Amino acid sequence: MIGIVFDGIFYMNSIIKSFSEHGTFVQPDTLEYILSKENPKEFTSFITKNLQEFPLILTLNQVKQIENISQVETLPVEPIKSQEVKEIQTKMYSEIFGGEIKSVILEENDLEFDDPDKEDQIKLPDEKIEESIPHVIDIKKVKGWKPKAKEYDSEIEIIKDITGNSVCEGTTDDFTKLFVDRYSVLRNILRKQRRELANAIPIDRAKKSDFKEIQIVGIVKEVRTTSNGHRLIELEDESDTATCIALKDNRDILNMANEVVLDEVIGIRGQLSKNGDLVVIKNVVYPDISIQNERHKSDVSLYAAFLSDIHIGSKQFMEDEWQSFLRWINGEMGNSRQKDVAGKIKYLVIPGDVVDGIGIYPQQDKELSIVDVYRQYEALADQLRLIPDHISMIIQPGNHDAVRPAEPQPTFEKEIQDLFSGMNMNFVGNPCYFSLHGVEVLSYHGQSLLDYATNIQHLKYNEPVEIMKVMLRKHHLAPIYGGYTPLAPEHLDYMVINRIPDIFVTGHVHLAQISDYRGITLINASSWQTQTSYQKMLNFVPDSGKLPIVNLKSGNVTMMDFSKKF
Repeated sequence: MIGIVFDGIFYMNSIIKSFSEHGTFVQPDTLEYILSKENPKEFTSFITKNLQEFPLILTLNQVKQIENISQVETLPVEPIKSQEVKEIQTKMYSEIFGGEIKSVILEENDLEFDDPDKEDQIKLPDEKIEESIPHVIDIKKVKGWKPKAKEYDSEIEIIKDITGNSVCEGTTDDFTKLFVDRYSVLRNILRKQRRELANAIPIDRAKKSDFKEIQIVGIVKEVRTTSNGHRLIELEDESDTATCIALKDNRDILNMANEVVLDEVIGIRGQLSKNGDLVVIKNVVYPDISIQNERHKSDVSLYAAFLSDIHIGSKQFMEDEWQSFLRWINGEMGNSRQKDVAGKIKYLVIPGDVVDGIGIYPQQDKELSIVDVYRQYEALADQLRLIPDHISMIIQPGNHDAVRPAEPQPTFEKEIQDLFSGMNMNFVGNPCYFSLHGVEVLSYHGQSLLDYATNIQHLKYNEPVEIMKVMLRKHHLAPIYGGYTPLAPEHLDYMVINRIPDIFVTGHVHLAQISDYRGITLINASSWQTQTSYQKMLNFVPDSGKLPIVNLKSGNVTMMDFSKKF
C-alpha cells in the first residue's frame, strides 16, 4: 500500500523537526544512525533531553557521546568549536551553492545566523529602530508617449491555484491522500506518454513474472548508495515494494539513478536478479516533456515582465534602481527602443518575496528599514501604485511573505489585499498556473530549488534554470517531504506539473537567468535587494536589479538591466 511509504518518512521528518525547532542541523550520517535504532522516536527524545545546549550542527560523535551516558539526566555536551562549525558550513554550502566559498572570519555572534529562508520565528527587540520608507517619486506624464499595451484589454485566466481550495488539517489521512494523488497523476502521465512504460505492471506481479524485462511505476521510498558504489532505489506502488539497483559499472544508468530523489514518482525498466530479490535497472524513466511540445502564442505583440523578490522593508532594498524601473515603465527613461518595449508591457508578474518580512531569520531586525510587516506592505502598495493603470499585475507570495509557510501557499489575506485597492492587481497563490493572452505561465517562488541542489549532486543553487529543467523532467516542483521546503498535505498535489506551461518562472535565489527546455521559456527573475550579510558570509553574489521580459507573440526574451546607468 502507498501508506507504507510514510513509515520511514514520518520517522525521518519527526527527527528533523525535533532538532530544527531548536535551529540545529542534523548531519546525514547522524540521521542515518538515529534511524537505525529500534525506536528512532524514543532515541531522538533521549538525545534532545540530554542536550543542555543545542548546537548548530549535530554530529555523530555528539550523539554517541550522549548515548554512552548511563544516567538519564541532563548533562552538558561539549559544543562544536567555532572553527569546526566554520569548516562544516564551508563544505556544506560550497557543495550547494557551487564554486569555492572564500574563507571568512566568523565572530561568535555570526554563528547565530541561520538560513534566511527557514521559517524560524523570533521576537523583535523592544527598543525603537529608526525606520526608512522608500521615497515615492513623482511620475511625470510624458508628452507624445502612447503605450501600445493601452490599446488592449487584459486577458488573464487562472488555471490552477490553491487559493480558496485548501482543505488539509494535517492529519495522517491528509498525507495519505496527498501521496495517493501524486502517485495516481504521475503514473498516468508515465504510462500514457512514455512508450518505455507501455507494458508497466504492478510490482507484485512483476516480482513473480518470468519476463525477460519488467516495467514498473512507483513512488520512491528510499534511495541510497551502497558501500560498493551501487545505487539502490526502493520503489513502492499500491501492491508491493521492489528494491532496484543501478550497478556502478554502468555509468549512464548510475547517473540516471543519482538524479532520483525521495518521494518522487518514476518508472523503472529492468530485469529480475537470479533469486528475484532485486531489479537490475536498465532505464530510469521520468515523465519529462515531449520534444514535439508546441507552445501557445498571443495573436498580438504584447509583453509580460517578471519582477521577483522586491524585499521592501530591507535596508538592502535597491531604491535607486527601483526608481529607474518606475520611470522607465512610465516612459520617462530610456532610448526609443527601450521606451517602445516599456509601452508594450501588458502584464507584470511578481513571483513572491515582495516584502522582507518579520522574524524570518535570527537578527533580521538589524537589516530591516521597516520593522512592521503591515507597514512593509503599505510601502509596497505605495510603490506599485506608480505602475501604469493599463498594466495588469499578478502577485503571489514567497517564503518571506505574511502567509502560511507550507506550500502550496494560498494568496495574501484580505487585510493585505485591501492595501492595493484601486490597482490593476490579481492575487494568486504559490505556485499558480495562469494564462496571459493565451500564453500559459507556471509561476513558482522557488523555495524547493535548495532541496534539489542539496539532493542531486550535479545541481548548484546558483544555476536555478538547470534545476528548473530537472523539475520539468520530473513533473514536480517539490517532491521531497521533510526537506527545506515545508509541504502542506492537501488532498490534491498542487506541486505536480500536470500541464506543460509555455513560460516557467521562479525567483527566490536572487539571480537573473534565462534558458529554454523543449520549447518552454525558463526564467529566474532576479531581485531588488543587494547582497545581505548572510549572502556575504557565503560569498554568494546576487544578480539584482534586472527585469526579464517576454514577447507573448514571438516568445523572444529580453532583459532590462537597471543595475547600470541608462
